[in-house]
Amino acid sequence: MSKSSSRRNSVLAIASRGTAYTAAAGASLVAGASDADGAIHYYYGNLAVPQGTAQPLDINFENDDFDDIVLMNYVLPGGNYQGLFVPYAPGKFVGFGASGLQYVSALSAGAIINSAAMGSAVEGSMAYGGQNPNAQFNAASDAYIGFAFPIGQTNLYNAWVRVAVDNAAGTLLVKDWAYQDQAGVGITAGDTGTLPILGDFNGDRRVDGGDFLAWQRGIPANYTVFDLRYWEKNFGGGLPAQAAVGSVPEPGTLGLLAAGALGVAAMRRRQTAS
Repeated sequence: MSKSSSRRNSVLAIASRGTAYTAAAGASLVAGASDADGAIHYYYGNLAVPQGTAQPLDINFENDDFDDIVLMNYVLPGGNYQGLFVPYAPGKFVGFGASGLQYVSALSAGAIINSAAMGSAVEGSMAYGGQNPNAQFNAASDAYIGFAFPIGQTNLYNAWVRVAVDNAAGTLLVKDWAYQDQAGVGITAGDTGTLPILGDFNGDRRVDGGDFLAWQRGIPANYTVFDLRYWEKNFGGGLPAQAAVGSVPEPGTLGLLAAGALGVAAMRRRQTAS
């Protein structure tokens, strides 16, 4: 099916410049993407796909009512099943065939995603317990899916989606994704590009507790409460997390922490004035 000849109305993700939102179960995305040519656009999702449902993603947020990839989390007669399909030709994914079945490859960070890596199938199994013995996502905490989606009749854009799958528990979590905005140009799994990730105040391409400390130290001269909201929305996004050195504040404590930080800033101003 050509992307230019048919439309679907199940798109959950919409966006305006720099900020993206999804209607899925209260989840939200904030992206630092721009309209620059030849850039990698990164989005933080954190979308849990409930059992018995499929999650369509409009990867590049072009607002054309087309789903670029659909992730499935079903309960089939043989047990819990996770899989995907790329709904529009000539889209495809990185995968392989075995014993007459098509599988999605679980990629590691740094894997090359380009035309040479793509398989020929448009639908594949990620996990199905013992029913699909070659599946690679049965217990995947941090695995990448590589695929290409079309805009127009022939132009293919390479992308990755990072997921966590627990087939036994029936869970599928979409963590984040990115795509290369030049047709035919490859992307490496996990590459978040050079465009800013909102909430990444210390520039390490991660949104974590270190950024909250940077925000505390930089308010009010460099940051505002609105920057803190970006941190809250994108908390956990970016490159895979490193081992924490100290305690990491959770977004749920933002109200008290923000109020305290603002109070300290106000006190400092009063002391300076006196």
